[in-house]
Amino acid sequence: MPTKRPFALDERNLIFCYRVAMLESFIVVAALFAIPVPLAAQSIADIDLTSTYMYGAIGSYRVGLNYTVRNNTEFVTAHYFYVSQLKDIPLAGAVQGEAVDLKGEDGSIFHLHFVGNESNGAEPLTFYNSVGLTGLWVLGSRTLPVKLTKGHSTSNPGQRQYENVTSKPDAEYETMVRAARRAILNSDPDLAARYFHFPIRVNIDRKHLVLQNTAQLKVNWSLVFSPAFFTKLREDIPHEMFVHDGEAMLGDGELRFDDKGLTAVNAK
Repeated sequence: MPTKRPFALDERNLIFCYRVAMLESFIVVAALFAIPVPLAAQSIADIDLTSTYMYGAIGSYRVGLNYTVRNNTEFVTAHYFYVSQLKDIPLAGAVQGEAVDLKGEDGSIFHLHFVGNESNGAEPLTFYNSVGLTGLWVLGSRTLPVKLTKGHSTSNPGQRQYENVTSKPDAEYETMVRAARRAILNSDPDLAARYFHFPIRVNIDRKHLVLQNTAQLKVNWSLVFSPAFFTKLREDIPHEMFVHDGEAMLGDGELRFDDKGLTAVNAK
């Protein structure tokens, strides 16, 4: 019978064992000290962002403008839209001191500067301490004055405006809100009720109502939707609405919507 050779720790075996031991040691150290893995570029880029909605006019045209900045100073992105169209027009931009220059994909150019209310004291105006923007809009040979006032702001915005309200795409959700608004302005309770999520809370000055169904809506229609309410509702913009407590607020909260429809009316 052949003789069984004993295992010999020659030079090659020693080198192999050494390498295995080093690898095992590295794995243990990595586990103990939890060597960090770099965060995705998306999550890093979204830190310290603020998106602010502004409303105002270019000449006689009502517009809205939304800008996103980092640390309240660094311009990131922006777009504007005409209220008559509600179609976002992307803007590139740069900030030099208190001047803000924007260029739209439609060929427009904005030459703007910050507007304050003197609360900044001796500090220069920035996106943070200003209350609006004013200046000029230029497109070809046309030049019009611009005046924009700050509205609501969102810290570290997500990919969708209404992600805390609904899983629907923003455009689809706003289509529902616009349909509800249009039905109310047309004084069509049967159509409006299709976009209501009953029961509906109604606040009128110090009075409070709860409407359980379409029949109750019809009976109280003129009480809930007065001429003064219609006037305000016509001015409200159903685009890039403020979100609070899981609901989207049209205007100053005249109408509130959850993911299924209108939930509250603040007639005041």
